[in-house]
Amino acid sequence: MDRWSPRTASGHYRTWLLILQSLMVLSLLGLALVADPVHGLGTVVILAGAFVLFSATQDIAADALSVRGLDSAQHNKGAGIQVAASYLGTLVGGGLALLVYDLWGWRAAVLTLVFFTALALATVARYVEPPRAPRSSSRITFKDMFGVLSQPGARTWALVAVPLIALGSGALWSLVTPALVDAGWSLTRIGVVTSVVASVPALAAALAGGRMCRRWGRATTMLLGAGIQLIGGLSFIPVITTLWPVGGGLELAFGVLGTSCVLAGYTIMNTGIYAVNLGLARTENPGGDFTLLTSISMLGGTVGAWAGLTIAAYSNYGVALAVGLACAGLGIAVSRRGVRLAR
Repeated sequence: MDRWSPRTASGHYRTWLLILQSLMVLSLLGLALVADPVHGLGTVVILAGAFVLFSATQDIAADALSVRGLDSAQHNKGAGIQVAASYLGTLVGGGLALLVYDLWGWRAAVLTLVFFTALALATVARYVEPPRAPRSSSRITFKDMFGVLSQPGARTWALVAVPLIALGSGALWSLVTPALVDAGWSLTRIGVVTSVVASVPALAAALAGGRMCRRWGRATTMLLGAGIQLIGGLSFIPVITTLWPVGGGLELAFGVLGTSCVLAGYTIMNTGIYAVNLGLARTENPGGDFTLLTSISMLGGTVGAWAGLTIAAYSNYGVALAVGLACAGLGIAVSRRGVRLAR
């Protein structure tokens, strides 16, 4: 994607965005044609898989434009907006679509997603991409793929600090749903709280995180995020244990507070990671570099989720919480040596 575009004259990455966003709309329209998603589950899986593929590929082009369009002074703010936008998408795709589904059914919910996905095309169509110097060769080399890690401090950041931070924060977030299940919450209540209610403070935390990175530094901001996650973890104690039993509205309040703090802290740490990754990604290879760095973070979060649940299963939530926080804290400590982290 960094080397070839179907129509460079219309903007190298902009063209990719127009094509892939349109394919996302078409795959959703295909889902809307499925009358019964249960009986047509095979078709739903195929079309949903296609949508995910188009969406993930589109994200590469969007990230590449972020790398090329933001200078170093804008990385903190840009990272906050990027992360906040993901939670805005969660509110629409998880909250609004679920509400529409409850009121009017499957097709109405999917058509809602079609509308908002197509709406983004208007923004892309109006965007004027800065000129891009043509590459001398379309051949992909090892340096092109992994050269971002050759920068000073980049390997320590990407291969040690980020996996530890993502592993720890991912482990903490993975504990939320099973903890609420064990507390006797219904799946509907859990879905609304984790996907809708908690997304609002997470969105605000991402925007605030960008400002805090600029004012206090990224390591300090990420450490604050770990502290907020700790508050979230402690808030679950009255919900999941008999040491301090509560019920009714108070239990709901502690559950919402815990979920919101864990996700908000996770978001603040992600904002710091995104800001550093924006600075590391090379403008001549923006999509590949940013995707590589982000994939490492996502892999760490996935492993962390598995580890957190495994530790909780063989011990308890408290031990899993402590291990997750320790990993995230260690990663933040290592990250102080990372390239461009203090900016």
